[in-house]
Amino acid sequence: MKDELKADLSLLFITIFWGTSFPLMSLVLKGIGTFSFIAARNILAGVILLIIFHRKIRKINKVTIEGALLIGISLFIGSAFQVMGLIYTTPSKSGFITGLNLVFVPIIIAVTIKRFPNLRTVLGIILAIIGLAIMSLRGNLSINFGDLLTLLSALCFSFQILFVDKYCKKVDIITLTVLEIFVVGFISLIPGIILEHLEVSLTPFTAFVIIYTAVFCTCIAMLVQNKMQPRTDPTHAAVIYLAEPVFAAMFSIFVGDIMSVRTLIGCMCIFMGMIVISFNISMQSIKYQFRNYFNKPYFNRRYRRRKI
Repeated sequence: MKDELKADLSLLFITIFWGTSFPLMSLVLKGIGTFSFIAARNILAGVILLIIFHRKIRKINKVTIEGALLIGISLFIGSAFQVMGLIYTTPSKSGFITGLNLVFVPIIIAVTIKRFPNLRTVLGIILAIIGLAIMSLRGNLSINFGDLLTLLSALCFSFQILFVDKYCKKVDIITLTVLEIFVVGFISLIPGIILEHLEVSLTPFTAFVIIYTAVFCTCIAMLVQNKMQPRTDPTHAAVIYLAEPVFAAMFSIFVGDIMSVRTLIGCMCIFMGMIVISFNISMQSIKYQFRNYFNKPYFNRRYRRRKI
């Protein structure tokens, strides 16, 4: 249980990096195509990891390639559907629907391996979804074509979470992460070339954002995700990833956005959902440490003497 709590906190940490990327990308994407940016960010991240870990990359086997392809393709398709959905729907609705991967993950687990979430997890999911709805939903709640595309995006992100949980327990994490990042980068090149002609207005700020997101939001974040997520429950991970829009809202203050009372309440509900899910983990961890402490030989000797 101690490892599970550590994993949850590690995943929460990387959502801070992902959250900082939103306001930065909102400024940069005015001068660079979306798929061109994704390609540049991921290919640069892959090259950096390859340079750093080239001696630690183990023999690439069939399972590693399979995992990298499934994780990378699901991540790319999810991002593509999300971008296309934004053409027809509002950013607020897109953020809410994307967050519904939190619901898809336990449903897929229940259908495939007949493992159902406990009451505490269900309560945490409900609180997180309520918080996401308060943060995101405004006005017209009718469903359009963009909403359906975004829903497919959320489904793809759900499979990405589950693929990480499945394959990262079987293969070398560094090797899988490098291959996965290159898969996303090179696939993104295709629409980047066809649709955007890789036109990039390269300024010092654009270069900074590409490097920052490549290093912190891709290299570090993906390594931590692949290493730590398998140590916790996939549904816990899906709830924790909802901290991404929370931190995005916080850091967006620096680019002129206003943190409204509504957004603040939504953030609090999401964090409450995380606490509800993680509280049982932390309590069991404390009990485990407490029990181990008083089971030491010193205390056992004192207990035996007192009994005599």
